[in-house]
Amino acid sequence: AYPGAFDWVKAHVLPDRERKAKEGADKDGNMRPHHKAFLSRWWQLSFGRPELISLIKKLPRYLVISLVSKRPIFVFVSSEIRPSNLLQTFALADDYSFGVLSSDVHWLWFQTTCSKLKSDYRFGEAVWNTFPWPQTATVKQIDAVAAAARELRRVRAEALPKLKGGLRALYRTLELPGANPLKDAHAALDTAVLTAYSFSAKKDLL
Repeated sequence: AYPGAFDWVKAHVLPDRERKAKEGADKDGNMRPHHKAFLSRWWQLSFGRPELISLIKKLPRYLVISLVSKRPIFVFVSSEIRPSNLLQTFALADDYSFGVLSSDVHWLWFQTTCSKLKSDYRFGEAVWNTFPWPQTATVKQIDAVAAAARELRRVRAEALPKLKGGLRALYRTLELPGANPLKDAHAALDTAVLTAYSFSAKKDLL
């Protein structure tokens, strides 16, 4: 139905699939199974990730972060948009989850358990599968985290049009001295999340 898009894929993707299939063949000319499969449906994504798509398409939005970054900055993405392989994707649409994952508690856990690509952090299964969520949070505490999370996103949305460089540039302002609404919003979120954990900021969180 979209010949222009199809022709673009044929011109730019098919030659690469053919090359990789040829290079990966054994001495008898037999292609590796995955290269053979990719070549047989060369106009489609290599890995369609149907399990992931089946989850996020049921949601109004889902959470993502860059797979590799200096600091994980969580954002919501419309479920009408398909994530690329360079995003770590979470089938979560609620403000509470956004708040916990955007807190310094999770940031500390992230730094402690993640792998690295050069000097950048890489979010992997070790981070996610071992992260201890609050176990005894009350409804009131959950609502407080969600409210602080919404306020954080409001502050970010208000600040972004005023500077160049997107969210990464905005988060670099946390390193500067002086008053900063983003810093205040994160401090309020951290307080709410610590309360949900029943943790004290004066103790070693780990």
